[in-house]
Amino acid sequence: MTSATGRSRAKPERTIPGLSAALRGRMRWLFRLVSAVSPALAARLALRLFLTPIARPIEAEEAAFLATARSLPLDTPLGRLQAYEWPGPAGASAVLLVHGWISHAARMAELILALRARGLRVVAFDAPAHGRSSGTQADLPAFRQAIDAVTASCGPFHGVVAHSFGALTTAAWLAEHSPAELRAVVLVGMMNNVGYVFESFSQAMALNPDVLARFRARFRARYGGDPESYSAERLVAQLRLPILLVHGGIDELVPAGHADEISRQLHDGRLLIVGHLGHSAPLRDPDTIAQIADFLATRLEP
Repeated sequence: MTSATGRSRAKPERTIPGLSAALRGRMRWLFRLVSAVSPALAARLALRLFLTPIARPIEAEEAAFLATARSLPLDTPLGRLQAYEWPGPAGASAVLLVHGWISHAARMAELILALRARGLRVVAFDAPAHGRSSGTQADLPAFRQAIDAVTASCGPFHGVVAHSFGALTTAAWLAEHSPAELRAVVLVGMMNNVGYVFESFSQAMALNPDVLARFRARFRARYGGDPESYSAERLVAQLRLPILLVHGGIDELVPAGHADEISRQLHDGRLLIVGHLGHSAPLRDPDTIAQIADFLATRLEP
């Protein structure tokens, strides 16, 4: 594991979505080779890979579930965006679901079923470069533009459930322009800032200090700020909506301490840490799903 000062054995390896130990080893070998030839080229490669999600295939069972929805392919400036709608009764409140990095809409199937059972209309989508949507790269602005596109075509929405990187994106989206119709938000497994993701990637790739500094400079040039400036704590502090913040107590990707820090900025919210669950498990745990669905159904009653 590396940091800005090089390798350190005092800290455990962080888990990166989709990155096996074998693949991590090959990527570290590649970065050692490229860094020796050109640190600038290594930094350029780092940014490209940082913005390129590893493809997660849609399994047969997931495809069967998606077939129960109304397919809504949307043509957007980002390319083809695949959305799905599960209608509710006449006049039902609508909930938007936003998945995380290296995921897709079908990964939230259990939650979708629970929300429908409570009489809610549900819309989900595959983010750019995820699932059935087009593209090979994605970032926070792309996720946010996708939310805008789905809202324009399928909204208005009265509630939102978002997971992981999708939760951070949703917080940024809401801080920028919270729709008047929105009445409740659930944020699951959210990191406290993009800097944590940036550091996890840099450590997984074992970037040396020179390449890391160049990588950070490229990020700054592209987005106008350091990764740490994209802060969930700062974003959540701007929101006045009822918020349920959910986190697994043994989250292997984002420590539960992130949720505790973010929760201190909630104006109208509740923190739910489920001790025995990992990063994605709250989206499949029956008790946690019931609490999420009840939170939304209660606040979205007509």
